[in-house]
Amino acid sequence: MKKINKSIILSSVCGALLCGAFPTDVYAGAKKLRLKNSVKAQYTADINDDLETLPDKTRASETIEAKTTFYGDLNDEFSFLTQARGVINYGDGGSIDSETGESAGREDFLELRQYWLEYEGISKEIPLSVRVGRQRIRESRALWWNRDFDAVRFIYDATLLNGFIAVGQNLTEYRTSGDVFNKDDEDIFRILGQSSWQWKQDNFFEARFAYQDDHSGLNSVGSVVSADDNDGEDADLLWVGVRASGKIDAPMYNQIDSISYRADIMALNGVQDVAASTNNGNGTRTVTGHSSQDVSGWAADVGVDISLPVGRKPNISVGYAYGSGDDDLTDNDDKGFRQTGLDGNTSRLNGAIGSHYNYGSVLRPDLSNIHIITAGVNVPVLESSDLALVYHYYRLAEDATSLETSGISASLNGADKEIGHGLDAILNTNISKELNVTQKGLDKVGLKTTVGVFKAGDAYG
Repeated sequence: MKKINKSIILSSVCGALLCGAFPTDVYAGAKKLRLKNSVKAQYTADINDDLETLPDKTRASETIEAKTTFYGDLNDEFSFLTQARGVINYGDGGSIDSETGESAGREDFLELRQYWLEYEGISKEIPLSVRVGRQRIRESRALWWNRDFDAVRFIYDATLLNGFIAVGQNLTEYRTSGDVFNKDDEDIFRILGQSSWQWKQDNFFEARFAYQDDHSGLNSVGSVVSADDNDGEDADLLWVGVRASGKIDAPMYNQIDSISYRADIMALNGVQDVAASTNNGNGTRTVTGHSSQDVSGWAADVGVDISLPVGRKPNISVGYAYGSGDDDLTDNDDKGFRQTGLDGNTSRLNGAIGSHYNYGSVLRPDLSNIHIITAGVNVPVLESSDLALVYHYYRLAEDATSLETSGISASLNGADKEIGHGLDAILNTNISKELNVTQKGLDKVGLKTTVGVFKAGDAYG
């Protein structure tokens, strides 16, 4: 009998009374600086995310986050931003970062999130600037990156053409809990780049690449390492990809208002050294050998959004995503696609006022060895509120006993390909606009609630 996993994720983002964003203007000479403080309360609960393979079937936590951002222009050429936050966790489930989609861990912490200085006076003829420091690098779909990253970034921003080149490496742990900068994250040098050309109004062609040089080194054969902090591979990898996206005004017998489209194609190539190890059963592993293999793979993510000219213009979304898998585990050639490690896989449905997981809030897979079919509808229900219902179907590309990343802790059986079905209901509300709150110093008060359900398929046995 198939087991069902139900994961309920209720997230109150900037909720009423104790949550909101409070901006303050500060003047330095003729320059206006901004100080923005926000508070967020979040509740998450995961019910039966192990598919009844472990006795504890529920994990829940409540989180309070306070964040402060100070930014602005120092003069006509220099701008800056500093951002810090503190998080208090209650319970055992851990919090989720609503901005990046990553787990924020189960420990309380203070974090220096961003600090950068940007110089725009490189050239009077060319719209080129340079930004130095820890900074958020993000693209709209977050397939490539949505992370804070130590880098030097050169930014070109013209009317129809823009892009950047970033070079850097995360230098140290910026969080007091010490639970995110593990050995598999250290000593990875990266070069990132993207360009975007608006070839027609509201239509874009984009190109991206990412290169990583993992120079952390493998543990020696025979060494005993922590199972929770084990660097099992060193990979030198190159990703390249293109994206076409845009909007088509397509009145069709008064039944369609507009059509938005997007299509991503990504390829991966490189080499990696892998350390094999055995589990000692006491929270440690023993390294038993090293091997080297080639890495290659490809992925695609395509989708169409259709806006209907009725009521508040509901939006229908359909999409398909694929990441290649490895069909032969013995040939020292890994053909499974993997994402950059800076990805977040969170974006907004067309017309929505809040973000969601691209591939479901319960399973949360990466594009690796998987087929994902998506269908959803987003409906504006009030002046500044919307409700979305999104369905995902998951299927393995090649037989496997695990996914690259997963919100489900149970193992796959290695013989079947149907992973399962996911369904998310997402409610976003801007309480400030709904209640017409215009109090000075209060920027926004909002609420986001996501309920996700996952039904396991044959691949879970």
